[in-house]
Amino acid sequence: MKIGVITSAYPEFSDDPHGIFVHRLMKEINKQGHEVHVLAPYTGEKTKYTLEGIKVERFNYFYPKRFQKLCGRSGMIDNVKEGYLVKFQVLTFLLFNVIYSLRKFKDADIINVQWPIPNGLGALFLKKIYRIPYINTIHGEEVYLSKRYHTLFALKWLVNNSTKTITNSSATMNSCLEAGLDKEKFGIIPFGVDIDFYRPLKTNKNEDVFYILSVGYLIERKGFEYLIKAIQNVLHKQNNVQLTIVGSGPLEKKLKSLIKGLNLQNNVKIMKNISDYELLQLYNSSDLFVLPSIVDSQGNTEGLGVVLLEAMACKLPVIGSDIGGIPDIIQNNKTGLLVPEKDISRLSKDIIQLIENKDLRDNLASNGYNRVIDEFSWEKIAKKYIDVYKCVI
Repeated sequence: MKIGVITSAYPEFSDDPHGIFVHRLMKEINKQGHEVHVLAPYTGEKTKYTLEGIKVERFNYFYPKRFQKLCGRSGMIDNVKEGYLVKFQVLTFLLFNVIYSLRKFKDADIINVQWPIPNGLGALFLKKIYRIPYINTIHGEEVYLSKRYHTLFALKWLVNNSTKTITNSSATMNSCLEAGLDKEKFGIIPFGVDIDFYRPLKTNKNEDVFYILSVGYLIERKGFEYLIKAIQNVLHKQNNVQLTIVGSGPLEKKLKSLIKGLNLQNNVKIMKNISDYELLQLYNSSDLFVLPSIVDSQGNTEGLGVVLLEAMACKLPVIGSDIGGIPDIIQNNKTGLLVPEKDISRLSKDIIQLIENKDLRDNLASNGYNRVIDEFSWEKIAKKYIDVYKCVI
């Protein structure tokens, strides 16, 4: 099959986190014998390149090109807040998305749209003009943004015209159904993890310190402030605890101020711009992984929580908030612990419980690792996507 992928986020190099999970899926599909071409907006670097077998073309969506701001690495959600010129670029983005889609994919067998809002219009034109079927992959943000900006009609239009729409978790699918989207169109396929790369390694740990790790973009819905405040409580009972948060983003300054205000500089640090290999080492040198996500002030939340899968693949015990797609990954008290969002007291108690109970940590880590190997490898996820492609062609 020749598969066209239309996406607003895609990496430019192997360690680039920008849309990396989309690339890992497409890389595995390519490995299983299918030709994959990707169309994505220009983000400031290359315009045409091949990344690990995937041919990528980036299109300009505004002229003069130096004024393009909508599709920078902070993401459209944050970039569109920067002024009227950027807001206007939403319209030019839609126009050029259609133009380049029609030019690039008229001989494709199927189109896979990642984030149908804002990327699905070109696929719709391809279906209407060239009768090329398309499927959507909805990550969750589209539904919340459609409600917020009163564009739910557009999402319904793109979903109802698709042959199939895939969501990354049961929570994302439920939010789609609650929004009135066509139930018959939907299926669930989670994103996966590269189990050849993310794996248990032998490391030299300092047994006198308990290392906690969290990873994610520094935005409201990741809930890092609640984890930082929980660490303050944990330190009342356990002295030798270190939290490392890996990520960058608009809340970096605010979170660092919180750390300083709570006098936690010796116990909490934020790291950014690290490679996949460095992240692998951190997973394996940590004792616990925590993803404290919340429903943010705009109603957005965690679509799935891929970093949980990475941690579990490294045989690390995990704690996650009981929201969004996280319960699709964590089976409470079996493959990890689930806590109510924003519940600092409960999160503190569960962290202390795992610090004090090594047997429980080992049991959760082992069960979580086995579940990831059985259900979340990219090889198995890619086969599910390929089966969908074949059914709709």
